[in-house]
Amino acid sequence: MTGRTPSRQDSLLGQATVRSLLGGIPSARESGGDVLAELAGLVRKEADELDGIDEQLQSLAEYAIDQLKVITEGRDQYRHRSTDGVLQLTGLRIDMLLARRGAAVQHLTALCAAYKKASPPAAPASRPAPSPAPARRAARR
Repeated sequence: MTGRTPSRQDSLLGQATVRSLLGGIPSARESGGDVLAELAGLVRKEADELDGIDEQLQSLAEYAIDQLKVITEGRDQYRHRSTDGVLQLTGLRIDMLLARRGAAVQHLTALCAAYKKASPPAAPASRPAPSPAPARRAARR
């Protein structure tokens, strides 16, 4: 089995999903009450779960690719009336992980929506008081 590619390792699906939906990962010490803190914990936990599922899926897919590459490169050993069952064994597991990943994305998206709804609205940025226009200053003199 080969190692994960650096670009894949750097982009964790769960963390990236939360960042895209919320603009960042909720902190462990969320202000705004117990409900918001609980939701923040659930968002982080589900993002970690999604990252784990996605990592398993990537590893298994890379394993299947490596096994099939042996065949495409002609390095496999012909076995009369025998198969390795690479696709039989890994195909079902890949399908199950794909389904779990899809469900985890939906769950994480719903948690992020609930978190956003429960979060207090951001305070508007204060604007400095307007200064008098130059024409007004000249008129006052």
